Amino acid sequence: MEFETSEPPTSHPMETDEPHPPPLQDPPRIHRLDESVVNRIAAGEVIQRPVSAVKELVENSLDAGSTSIHVSVKDEGLKYIQVSDDGYGIRYEDLPILCERHTTSKLSAFEDLQSIKSMGFRGEALASMTYVAHVTVTTITSGQLHGYRVSYRDGVMEHEPRACAAVKGTQIVTVEWRRCS
Repeated sequence: MEFETSEPPTSHPMETDEPHPPPLQDPPRIHRLDESVVNRIAAGEVIQRPVSAVKELVENSLDAGSTSIHVSVKDEGLKYIQVSDDGYGIRYEDLPILCERHTTSKLSAFEDLQSIKSMGFRGEALASMTYVAHVTVTTITSGQLHGYRVSYRDGVMEHEPRACAAVKGTQIVTVEWRRCS
């Protein structure tokens, strides 16, 4: 099928016979952002304000089978947030990667998403918190004689987990929030 038109063909707005004026300045260079900048931006997407952290930590406590959750906050969470639960705790061997991005106990494969029953599963909340605050975790699992305490900053464990007295479950404390977005 052929179509005829009496109108002359029009040029595309970008197509012109006139020369383009030279740019006033060179365009800015495109570069990769430093990983710390990327992580701070990502933290702002996950944790918009300290109250978002409280929500994420309480959801983690519920996912851990907690029947009792205690929350303490100072200065609207900017100075201090503590969430303690009586859940099943965190394994010692999991502590080194606990606050890395995309680490989770809730799924292993993409197909697991079809049957997920937990509040959260992406493994971003704890990591994000470490980019905007100093995070300390104290935890004990069933059958252990003592718990462990370890601190994180910028997604990295600051020191080896240290043995400590602990009550059943996990306590997460965040202090000195920095601006995340």
